[in-house]
Amino acid sequence: MKLFVARHGETDGNVNELACGIWESELTEKGRRQAQALAERLKDEQAKNNITAMFVSPLKRARDTAAAIEKALQLTAIPDERLKEINFGVFEGKKWNTPEFLRIYKNPFLQFPGGESLTHVAHRAYSIIEEIKAKPQTGNVLFVCHGVFITMAQTYFKSLSMEEFFHLEISNCQLLNFDL
Repeated sequence: MKLFVARHGETDGNVNELACGIWESELTEKGRRQAQALAERLKDEQAKNNITAMFVSPLKRARDTAAAIEKALQLTAIPDERLKEINFGVFEGKKWNTPEFLRIYKNPFLQFPGGESLTHVAHRAYSIIEEIKAKPQTGNVLFVCHGVFITMAQTYFKSLSMEEFFHLEISNCQLLNFDL
């Protein structure tokens, strides 16, 4: 079985370099085009990918991205709280490239004040991956979610040094796949 994982389309928060964890941010026009292009790609590759189940973060940007895929694949996405982006706490909706934000972000065991740590996100990611892995599936599974979540999910499948981890970049509507 394969697990496909896609990040949502570009948002206004991404463009403005804002910390968009659980803070709602709208897809830009480019983000809507990215979501449509991803949906078309998945439809074109469906015979090979055989995606029969889709799970989505309940955050609007992920749901809006998943909506295009639902139409293309004729699937209904199942919302799951575990797929939400990291909660950046007091930094939500503020510039992410500040020394204090980066100090916390670069230490997976530090918790954002009023939010989560990277370790919390890893726990959520591992939990849903283990659950999907344990359920017999007739095909493959797609998650539509967020950049930090996807980065943490990758550590389930591959050992990474801290340096490798912090150099991972997940583009908007990037599609990854892993063997379960």
